[in-house]
Amino acid sequence: MLMIFWLLLSGHYDWMHISFGVFSVAVIISIHYPLRRRLLAMEQHSNDQLFRIRRLIYYIPWLLWQIIIASMQVAFVVLHPKCPIDPALVRFKTGLVNTSAKVILGNSITLTPGTITLEIEQEKFLVHSLMDISCSGIIDGTLPGEVAKLYARRPGQVVRDVEVIKNEADI
Repeated sequence: MLMIFWLLLSGHYDWMHISFGVFSVAVIISIHYPLRRRLLAMEQHSNDQLFRIRRLIYYIPWLLWQIIIASMQVAFVVLHPKCPIDPALVRFKTGLVNTSAKVILGNSITLTPGTITLEIEQEKFLVHSLMDISCSGIIDGTLPGEVAKLYARRPGQVVRDVEVIKNEADI
């Protein structure tokens, strides 16, 4: 489907471009299916871990609003004459058992200005924060809680063992 869309937009209908497109699709499919099968085998499935599409309709605008708010906060800090940046690393464990939920959480953190997900290992996350207010939604469990609601109706406590690292000696 994406290849057809690309062909329509590119306007190149000769055999060379079409054969490159078919070759690219074949390579992607040959990589994607074994990887997907392996990831699905690693993941534990249960009824309460199914993705809730209706909840996504709420989550996307909520995340966009969080991105807008964080953008304004980062702009204020960057444009402030004293540039009050207070970087920190935030380590925490999450109760998310679904691999795709962890990926959504990591990407949501990275999409939010002022934070970036550095590492996800099993249930442990490592996030870099530009300032204290940037990581407040992670520490209080708001962002991870919203991601958890994509999979479960009542997620409970999602974040635990939060550690904020301010200097290199604590790493």
